[in-house]
Amino acid sequence: MKKLTLLLYLVFPLLVSAQNGCNFFDFRKLEIQKTALNTTQSDFGPAFVEDELWFSAFTDEEIRSMAKSDKKDFFYNLYNVKTDEDGNVTGVKNVQSEAISAGYHAGPVSYCAATGELFVTLSNFDNPEIKNNVYQKADIRLKIIITKKINGAWTLTEEFPHNNPLYSVGHPAISVTGDSLFYASNKPDSGFGESDIYLSVRKNGKWGEPVNLGEKINSAFDEMFPFFFDGSVLFYATNKAKNKKDDFNLMYICKSGDSFGDSKTLDGFNTKKDDFGLIIHPNGKAGYFVSRRNGGIGDDDIYKVTFKGEHQLELAVLDKKTLQNIPNPKVKFSDNIPGILSGTVVTRLLPENSTILTTSEIEGYQNSSKNITSVGKTFGIIKDTIWVEKVEVGQKFVLENIFYDYDKWDIIPESEVELNKLIAVMKNNPSWKVELGSHTDARGTDSYNEILSQKRSDSAVEYIIKNGVGNNRIIAKGYGESQLINHCKNGVECPDEVHRQNRRTEFKILEMDGK
Repeated sequence: MKKLTLLLYLVFPLLVSAQNGCNFFDFRKLEIQKTALNTTQSDFGPAFVEDELWFSAFTDEEIRSMAKSDKKDFFYNLYNVKTDEDGNVTGVKNVQSEAISAGYHAGPVSYCAATGELFVTLSNFDNPEIKNNVYQKADIRLKIIITKKINGAWTLTEEFPHNNPLYSVGHPAISVTGDSLFYASNKPDSGFGESDIYLSVRKNGKWGEPVNLGEKINSAFDEMFPFFFDGSVLFYATNKAKNKKDDFNLMYICKSGDSFGDSKTLDGFNTKKDDFGLIIHPNGKAGYFVSRRNGGIGDDDIYKVTFKGEHQLELAVLDKKTLQNIPNPKVKFSDNIPGILSGTVVTRLLPENSTILTTSEIEGYQNSSKNITSVGKTFGIIKDTIWVEKVEVGQKFVLENIFYDYDKWDIIPESEVELNKLIAVMKNNPSWKVELGSHTDARGTDSYNEILSQKRSDSAVEYIIKNGVGNNRIIAKGYGESQLINHCKNGVECPDEVHRQNRRTEFKILEMDGK
């Protein structure tokens, strides 16, 4: 078996959205562009670490020395550069962690925010033949170390216990939980080919025995650069090809439970030359990968990929009482883009960073509306529900929390909240005509209570009309104490909380759809 090539790259696994998983790319279009990070030598291994992008490269001084054919040793260094909240590079690159990597090729890294650990690949071998081509075969041993930031500096805390001086262990990709480490190794007599992808699980602080991920991923060639995404899909690179060239392609395979499906080529990224090391920012808007495609500056260049995506809405309309889907539901969207009925679910695309008002239009039901937003959500499927209630002409609904000051009929702020709900119901059901009835308790004279309740009902209706409901759709009625709902009539002593049951505001459906 050949030795693992000097491929110091890894990927940084990121959790983007539990609902997207394997269909992450179904709702995205790729926009690939060069970055200003690249030099005339190999630049590789992008990884997100806190609010920075890290990668491996030679210093400018080393590159100048190489051009002069200096014989001294040169080592890949770790660089970092600031990024914004979407993963876009905003700063100037700086050399990072020289104390850790002194005398070693360093990187790439994989960072776990949950544990604060930084996993680093190191190699203590330098060979002039590989300076301009990181894929040259060489007897180079790789190892993984684990560091943490202590007093502001990345400090070695332990070496990965499954490192071995007889073979390479590198390209770590730690899960977001910090308990699963994917990596590449050419461990003898345990794999399928030149280098395979392995998994070690940490339990109670101890790294478990490595497990080869099997022939669905590994082959007789090289599989490297694992990237565990969303807990359900593994990205990696392979040079498996009939012509047996070293050109790498990006692949992915979906995980369900404890098993994997079938591997597939990651379309949109691969060229006839090397493409590997994909990483994605946590919010799913941007990522970086490495390629040797035509038009680059060096042998290996870092490219940015922007995901111009869409959100697929799956909207169900359910009956509040039966909890069943409404068959053939009609739904209106405020942007006037219609949905498509798929079974009992309405589907449509939502623009990025948009909010639309969605209203049900179901005959015979009290329709409702809600805002559905894609703001701050990763691309993919958004599932939502509108609840509706079956109603009929003559049905009454009590408006809770409608209050008035003593012997007053002015609308107070506490009452506006409930009246606004009725306004929304009226707007969601434009064919309805309703009566708003005000009721008092039995205390006071019959004539006084009738006048007071009418004034209160008039005041509420006036508020509703001022807020966009046509005056031909609502009428005011004061019932006084004529429709008590309990035994507290004239001459009967009752506590105030029982009298309060009679002091209520109701709306009654008079007409629906002209009926």
